[in-house]
Amino acid sequence: MLPPVGSRETAQGDEEQQLPANCSSIADTAITERSVIERLSDQQLLMIGILAKVYLLDRNTVRKVPRSESEEDMQPIIRDAMIYDTIGVHPRIAECISRSSDRVKFIDIKFYRYSNLLFVIIQFLSVIHSDLALRQFFVDDNLNLRLGDFNSSQCAGHPALGYEKASHCLPHDYELPNTESTDIFALGSTLYELVAGKAPYGELNVAESDDPESIKAQIRRQHEVIDFEIEERYKRQQFPDVTGYQHGDVILGCWRGQFATAADALDFYVRRNTM
Repeated sequence: MLPPVGSRETAQGDEEQQLPANCSSIADTAITERSVIERLSDQQLLMIGILAKVYLLDRNTVRKVPRSESEEDMQPIIRDAMIYDTIGVHPRIAECISRSSDRVKFIDIKFYRYSNLLFVIIQFLSVIHSDLALRQFFVDDNLNLRLGDFNSSQCAGHPALGYEKASHCLPHDYELPNTESTDIFALGSTLYELVAGKAPYGELNVAESDDPESIKAQIRRQHEVIDFEIEERYKRQQFPDVTGYQHGDVILGCWRGQFATAADALDFYVRRNTM
């Protein structure tokens, strides 16, 4: 069974608060630092995730805050801010507008009204996203894709704080660092989500219910039964059928480890479409 996200040991202390020398920013301008602002009563709660809460500040901005002020819950927000600093301004990365100047208690991200979508790989900066899925990709006003949500991510000197859900996770020793291979495997599952309209092996989930007890039972079943079953299938190289899906060969290539880099997957896609 997959261990819970965030269960790995991570380095604690002041070194997480500043950008390390080997992860220097490539941005032309620094991200604005602001004093901590308490949440106003009229701010809309968009999502409560495993690692953070997300609020809609206004029509252009969302704010990510830790679920609590504990050190464990603060670290993903610190990591998120560090990765945005590392990547800087990029046309395929969600735009980080500002962050708190008092440590890193929140980050503000541009709100993309068209929600989330696809994939851009960032290993050229030695960043491993560690949680690639369709929900991590956003569509801006020009209908361009942007990757976001780096609170589990890994870069040089800073191990990942988590990893993908079972449907997107390459089975491996979860005590070891995540790798480009784990991101590429998750890319295959992300592309599958795009063409199939569901996560790999999504049919293993039972019908949703509004009953609180049914929801709790489904969550327990997801962790205790379904995740384990998906992991075992992946270990056996047993993947969802992609027959009839567009670019199914690219998806299978990601799952089967046929691509050493995302550039290899892209090159394969281009060559197949120019033959």
